[in-house]
Amino acid sequence: MPSLNHLVINTLAVMLVLGVIVFVHELGHFLAAKLFGVRVETFSLGFGKRLLGVSYGGTDYRISLLPVGGYVKMAGENPMDQPSGKPDEFLSKPRWQRFIIAIAGPFMNAVLAVGLLIPVYMRQYPRNPVLDKPAVIAEVEPGSPAAAAGLQPRDRIVTIDGAQNPTWETVFLKTAVSLDHPLGLTVERKGKLIRTQLTPRSDGPDNPPLVGLAPEEPARFGTIEAGSPAERAGVQPGDRVLAVNGREVRYPGDVIELIQSAEPPRATTKLGTVGRPVQLEVRHAGVTKTVAVEPRLKVNPTVPGPAGGTRQWMIGAAFVSDTTYVRLPFSAALRHSLEDNKRYSMVILDLVGKLVSHHASIQNLQGPVGIASVTGEAARAPTLLPLFSVTSLISLNLGILNLLPIPVLDGGMILFLFIESILRHEISMRFKERVYQVGFAFLLILMTVVVYNDIVRAVMVKN
Repeated sequence: MPSLNHLVINTLAVMLVLGVIVFVHELGHFLAAKLFGVRVETFSLGFGKRLLGVSYGGTDYRISLLPVGGYVKMAGENPMDQPSGKPDEFLSKPRWQRFIIAIAGPFMNAVLAVGLLIPVYMRQYPRNPVLDKPAVIAEVEPGSPAAAAGLQPRDRIVTIDGAQNPTWETVFLKTAVSLDHPLGLTVERKGKLIRTQLTPRSDGPDNPPLVGLAPEEPARFGTIEAGSPAERAGVQPGDRVLAVNGREVRYPGDVIELIQSAEPPRATTKLGTVGRPVQLEVRHAGVTKTVAVEPRLKVNPTVPGPAGGTRQWMIGAAFVSDTTYVRLPFSAALRHSLEDNKRYSMVILDLVGKLVSHHASIQNLQGPVGIASVTGEAARAPTLLPLFSVTSLISLNLGILNLLPIPVLDGGMILFLFIESILRHEISMRFKERVYQVGFAFLLILMTVVVYNDIVRAVMVKN
C-alpha cells in the first residue's frame, strides 16, 4: 500500500503536470482568439473562485482557487448562446477562424509534447538495437498466449494487425493496446506462411499484457558476483554467451534454461551443493573461448516459491541489456522527438479505433489515479527527465483525445464547423444543445468507468 508520502507526491505531481498541460492547451485558444480579434473575457490559472488577478485589454487574467489547469472564456463562445452580432464575439467570426481557434489548443499540446522530449534526448537518448530488428522469435513461453497461437522459436512475424514486416518495437506497441482482443498474425516458418491469431491477456494491474514472446537478443553478462562460480571460471563483465554445452543461445533465457536442464549431479562441498561443469562458449572483445562453470544450487528470490524463492542452479552472473544512452545534438533530438511523437500518435489513434470497434478493452485506459501514480513515480526520480517524458506523453494524449468528434470537445466544435461549411448555414441551436448534452453525458459515463478501473487496479495491487 502506498505510503502517505507517496500519496502526497503523487497528488502534487499530477496537479502540476495536468496544470501545465491544460494551461498550455488553453493558451493556444487564447493566442488564436486574440489573433483574430475575439474578445477574451477571462484567462484563468486554475478553476473556481477568483483569488487575485488583473484586468488588461478587456481580459481578466486571474488565479483561481483550484490550481489544476485553467480555462479561457471567449465572448459568445457558447454554441447554445444566441449571438448578438458583435464583431468581437466568437460566433461572429468566419468558420475558418473559429476552426483555427478550436484546433490551436490541441496544437499547443503537440508542441509541448515535442518540446519536452528535446531536452530529454539531448541528455539521454535510449538506443536498443533489439527493438529495431525484424521480429524473429527466440522463445515462446509455455502456456502463454503465444503458445496458444501455435507460435514457435525461429518464426519470423511477417504481419501483425495489418503492419507488414514489423520490428519488435511495432510488435510490442501492437500487443500493448490489444488486451484480451485477438490480433491477426502471419509468421514465416521454414519458408511457409502460417496465419493465426494472438490474444494478449492481462498480467496484473501494473504490468503490460502477457504475450509470451522473447526476441532474439545477445545474452551478455553485466555484473559478476564476487567469489561466484562464474568469477572462478574466468567469466568477465561484457562476455556474450554464444552457446551452452554446445547448444546455441539466442536470448538470455536460453542460458538459464540450458543450465537448469543440464541436470548436473549434486555434490556437497564446503561451497554448498555444486553441479557438473557447464561449458559456456563466450565472446569478449572479439575473442571466443570456452569456459567451464560449476553451477551452485541456491535460492533465487526473483522466482516465487517456498521460503521466499525457488532453488535453482546459479552461476552468479547477471545479464545486462544492450540499451545505451547517448546525448543527441539539438537537431537530432528534435528529429527523434518528432518521429517518436508521430509513432505514439499512431498508437493512440489505433487504440481509439479499436475501442470504437470493440477490438480493445476500455481497461487499457487509465484515469486520474493511474496518471497520478505514473507522474508521482517520475517526480521521485533524481532528475526531471522522467517527469518531462511522462508530461510529454500525457500532453500528446490530451491533444489527440480533444480532437475526437465528441461535442464539448474541440473535435466536436470542428465537426460542427465542417458540417456547417458543407450545408452553408448554421446548425440550429436547439439541435446543438441536445447534441452537447449527449456528448457531456457520454464523457461523464466514460470518466466514471475509467475511474472505476483505477480503483479496481488499486485494490488488486493492495491485495
